[in-house]
Amino acid sequence: MKNFNRWATAALAIGASFGVLYGASMTHPDMSHPKAMHTAFGSSEDLAFAEDLWKKLQKRGFTDTHGNLYLGGPPHGKVREVNEGVIDGRLVIVKNNYGGKNVSLEKVRKNPRKYLKAVTVMVKRPGYDPEDQDWFWIKYAPDGKVMANKKGMRLAGRVAKGKPIGCISCHRSASGNDFVFSHNKTVNAAVTWIGKDRERMMTLEKMMNP
Repeated sequence: MKNFNRWATAALAIGASFGVLYGASMTHPDMSHPKAMHTAFGSSEDLAFAEDLWKKLQKRGFTDTHGNLYLGGPPHGKVREVNEGVIDGRLVIVKNNYGGKNVSLEKVRKNPRKYLKAVTVMVKRPGYDPEDQDWFWIKYAPDGKVMANKKGMRLAGRVAKGKPIGCISCHRSASGNDFVFSHNKTVNAAVTWIGKDRERMMTLEKMMNP
């Protein structure tokens, strides 16, 4: 009986150690390789990339350029605008999401900062997530902090990958197989391009015909 108890205790210890190691590898994968896959998001590497990108978005005026406002619904703001451009050779699409009591197009035009609730971003990262068109997803608060979901997971990276609800599953339904609704033939969102028109034409052509 003593031998059995010793064996059981040892087995439990080994199992617990394996569980800790396995769980850690799933939650904090080695992201040194751009094609590394993981089920979670919001890793330290994801957050570092998001923080660096926010600084560049601010410098280029992606969040401060206002123009083509339109109405929408959940999960984004009731009033929105989309800015698009290239940073470090990567296509970046920024959606400013506005909300609040009695929010309207007119009110947002007069005071966009007052009604800004979130900034959602999708940026191309070649080799990052090939099966989902290599998009990296981020949801920022107005001050640039990466927001979290109800479970406390920071929303940066392959957000909700493999889940029936979330950034990736929703954008899969965009026509054209590029995960971008604003590139659809019929859309209610007029996009403001941050940069030169020739740059836009070349970037979109390359993305649509990889």
